[in-house]
Amino acid sequence: MYEPIATTEKSQKIEAINKETIHRICSGQVVIDLSIAVKELVENSLDSGATIVDVKLTDYGKTCITVSDNGSGVEEQDFEGLGLKHYTSKLREFSDLTEVNTFGFRGEALSSLCALSDLSIVTRHLINEHGFKLEFDRNGLLKKKEICAREKGTSVHVKNIFKNLPVRAKEFHRNIKKEYTRAIQILYSYCLVSVNAKITCTNTISGKSSNLIVSTANADSVLKNIIAVFGKKSVDGLIQIELQPPDETTLEEYNLPNNSKIDFDWECYISSCDHTCGRSSPDRQFFYVNGRPCDLTKINKLINHIYHKYNNKQYPFIFLNLKLNQECADVNVTPDKRTILFTQEKIILASIKFNLIKKWESMQGNFTVKALTELNFGFKRVASNTYDDPPAKRKQIFHRPKNVEKKDEKETHVKTNNAFEENNEVVEKLLNIEIPINIEKVKEKFYEKKNASKNDVIKKGKLKYKVRIEADQNNEAEKELQRELTKESFTKMEIIGQFNLGFIIALLENDLFIIDQHATDEKFRFEKLSNETKLKTQKLIIPKPLNLSSLNETILIEQREIFESNGFEFKINTEDNVGQRVELIGMPVSGGWQFGQGDIEELIFLIKEGVIENKVSSEIPRPSRVRQMLASRACRSAVMIGTALNNTEMQKLIIQMSQMKNPWNCPHGRPTIRHLFSLFLMNR
Repeated sequence: MYEPIATTEKSQKIEAINKETIHRICSGQVVIDLSIAVKELVENSLDSGATIVDVKLTDYGKTCITVSDNGSGVEEQDFEGLGLKHYTSKLREFSDLTEVNTFGFRGEALSSLCALSDLSIVTRHLINEHGFKLEFDRNGLLKKKEICAREKGTSVHVKNIFKNLPVRAKEFHRNIKKEYTRAIQILYSYCLVSVNAKITCTNTISGKSSNLIVSTANADSVLKNIIAVFGKKSVDGLIQIELQPPDETTLEEYNLPNNSKIDFDWECYISSCDHTCGRSSPDRQFFYVNGRPCDLTKINKLINHIYHKYNNKQYPFIFLNLKLNQECADVNVTPDKRTILFTQEKIILASIKFNLIKKWESMQGNFTVKALTELNFGFKRVASNTYDDPPAKRKQIFHRPKNVEKKDEKETHVKTNNAFEENNEVVEKLLNIEIPINIEKVKEKFYEKKNASKNDVIKKGKLKYKVRIEADQNNEAEKELQRELTKESFTKMEIIGQFNLGFIIALLENDLFIIDQHATDEKFRFEKLSNETKLKTQKLIIPKPLNLSSLNETILIEQREIFESNGFEFKINTEDNVGQRVELIGMPVSGGWQFGQGDIEELIFLIKEGVIENKVSSEIPRPSRVRQMLASRACRSAVMIGTALNNTEMQKLIIQMSQMKNPWNCPHGRPTIRHLFSLFLMNR
């Protein structure tokens, strides 16, 4: 029982939190990471009418963030309010939100940065003959003002961000590379949508020369910005989607009347569904509402889902800018303003689905010169089968070979009855049939618990496993096993016997488990291969320029060892132009498997998303096609279903599960173990 909390007269009294504490609490909720800090400062520059915005990071933003522009500058009469909470020139009344056409309007960014860092501003308004350097304290109060030279515009310097939040600062420094890549990805979204503006970003490591990360050039179109940011090849296979009203079938699917009107517009560029035009990862998908970068989760999922019907191996490049009436969208949902609600969601989703399907359907059966060229030169993709599909599309089933002698993976995985879905029948067979299964062990445990009441068991919390063995409950079953079983649990399991020449029945305390002998051995071998395999490298006769974006190029250079562990070799010329510093000189080869730039880009994406960290580890990060190859090898060498096992062999397979990093699923997604039956629930 919990002891009652001691109370005092002071603790019972409700008092207002002092303003300084409120300021520090709220500031940590507004600027939560580096990307938000950069985003807010760039938005302020663009809102000021700037046509040139220069972002300079020092030590990836850890030491200093500087954003300079040639915007309107700040008038001297407004200096006092610059760092104060909720001071803004963009909003006066709440009703103004329906007409706001600027990025910022809450008046929180500079004030929050004052609380989290050392903030100074250099600005000059057009009406002034000179500029001013301003310094603010942590409460946003102007503490110093001095005259200085500057052209029209503003520069904001943020030094030692999160210095006043020790825990946040420690986490920020530990994950600085992730924070940096996320910030650049956010910056890309402003670079693409900001036509007639030049946005640049550089990063300087202390003691070294600055490195250009991205640069646009006052282009008058989004397509030109895409080329400036990602290179000329980025627009190959890119198509523009014109907005047309959805047909009656699509409207009916979204429960919309046939006379539904479209009172919005969009600018949309997206990859062709041809298998050579997509990307290996969803790293270039940008969404906007009225030019404001945002997160449109439902729309994002819908587009990728439709795309994968035509090309299930890649992800599309997406640029979608929805142009809505201001009163139809609410941008004041979260402090970062990236979550937007709008009243026309259903008609927008219907329009997207209709127009994309119409466009991609019309392209079926058309071969591009690029596609035919790659096929002629032998860059054929492995034939699609159930194991190449995303996990969500796979059926979690067990397979029995038609001929155990054949080692071909496809023949090894022929469908058989799903033992996990036939819970009651399996238990009945286990308790009545004479096979090597030791029924006496089960009966012994049953009689020990015969006098226990089922209700008492549930009340005491001893019934650990409640998820049924059904295909649609695999995720819940896996979470339950992860929660209840440890690596030591596998070493304590007792072998009951082998069922149907494919499954091991094991007992742990009062619970029976069923283990797929092939899936668990396959996963053990897969993890071993992943940790130990070094792919052979084949030298290229002519080095191949990769033409990566500046950010991706920087990641590759900094994480070079990860790529070399997968058989890729590069020639790096640090003196060359950004985006052209890396050439591919060696490519991994293994049997009939071939790899290319798509695998390199996938590794870069995994690093950017934080899936792969730059740390010492026994596990070598792998792109998905390398994982498929290793999974195929592991499958062919694993114990087959249909193989009779003795007690020692079964014990070995279970002990292997205690040595795995993730023993719950084979590399093809099939479950290795499920809870079969609790002895507490046996009929009295």
